[in-house]
Amino acid sequence: MAYCTLEKTFYADASSDRYANVEELYTSRFNSESTYRTGIELESGEMFLSVPHELLYNTEQVLRKERRVSALWRDLPIVALGAYVRSLIMDEVVYSNEIEGVHSTRRQIEEALAANDKSAHAPFVEFAQLYLNLSNNPPMPQSLQDIRRIYDSVVADAISPEDLPGDGLFRSGPVEILNQHGKTVHKGVYPPQKIEEMMSAWLGLSQREDIPELYAAALCHFLFGYIHPFFDGNGRTGRYLLALQLSRPLSQPTVLSLSRVIAENKATYYRAFDAVERPLNRSDATSFVIAILDLISDAQDGLIANLEEKKRALDGLFECVHNLEGEFSKRQLEALCYAAQIHLYSIFGEIRLDGLREYLDVSLPTARNCAKELERLELMSRVSQRPPIYKLTDVGAELLGIG
Repeated sequence: MAYCTLEKTFYADASSDRYANVEELYTSRFNSESTYRTGIELESGEMFLSVPHELLYNTEQVLRKERRVSALWRDLPIVALGAYVRSLIMDEVVYSNEIEGVHSTRRQIEEALAANDKSAHAPFVEFAQLYLNLSNNPPMPQSLQDIRRIYDSVVADAISPEDLPGDGLFRSGPVEILNQHGKTVHKGVYPPQKIEEMMSAWLGLSQREDIPELYAAALCHFLFGYIHPFFDGNGRTGRYLLALQLSRPLSQPTVLSLSRVIAENKATYYRAFDAVERPLNRSDATSFVIAILDLISDAQDGLIANLEEKKRALDGLFECVHNLEGEFSKRQLEALCYAAQIHLYSIFGEIRLDGLREYLDVSLPTARNCAKELERLELMSRVSQRPPIYKLTDVGAELLGIG
């Protein structure tokens, strides 16, 4: 049975006692032994989380699907895994930007990922590197200064100077969120002292060990949006922090697929925020946590389908390579196998000589000669002279059973 908010229960009650009835239901939910109370006061009361059957079922489904995602992920060869991670990061950054109306392209993010340091001129370098670094299990922010540093990386090259916070850690003025009709749907916490107090409460909530990690991550995501600590860039920063917090209980591919699903369900996502703030709902965040779990589940469904499809293609590829033994040299077959994995698991399917050299474990001139041999056989084509970049041709893909 779907969880019914206090507001929906109130309006569904046609009796003259509906005010007393909804108050009784609120009291029952708020004081239940299974309820997680945050101690954080919002405009309509203390934020809390009930644990109805729907939430328990959704949690079990997410954990069950996560086992399948992890199993498929572990089976990936290292080349395919690396290519797929970078593809997921490209989509994650592009979609997170798109939700906020910031234009970026996968090519820009690819260049940002290829940048070796933050001084590179490619846009979105710091934002992309944050997501790339998730594989290194970075710590959650431990201070307000840590949050500001993350924010600065998220919005670097993608925010107007007048929208930066200024000398303080967070914004110095009030902010309102308007809908498409110009109506105010949310006012961020204000004044600055209150913002810092609430962000300190956010830090405390993110570190609590008595709330399951999935639930704490969702609650923190709501609270960050509610506080709205910056003039601009709150959505992108909040979704990165959500990814960071979820990277503990969930796998990297699941975490890197959320912004795409959120972008595809943007109206549902924003309605979930709005529901918690409605006065009749008394800061009950249960429906929000359920909505976030639903989005995670949708992301997992897409991942599982995609990874299973690619696994079938990969199995067919290895069989084709085995059958081609004797027609090509061992090195040529290894190079074709590498190119085919890049073709299957990356967005652009482009092969760089340094990657091919490392995979073949040969010198750069040897890797270059191998690529040229396959180019002469029309199995690979050069798409860039400087630096030399190759792609598998249609003939090559057909030969390897992935055309």
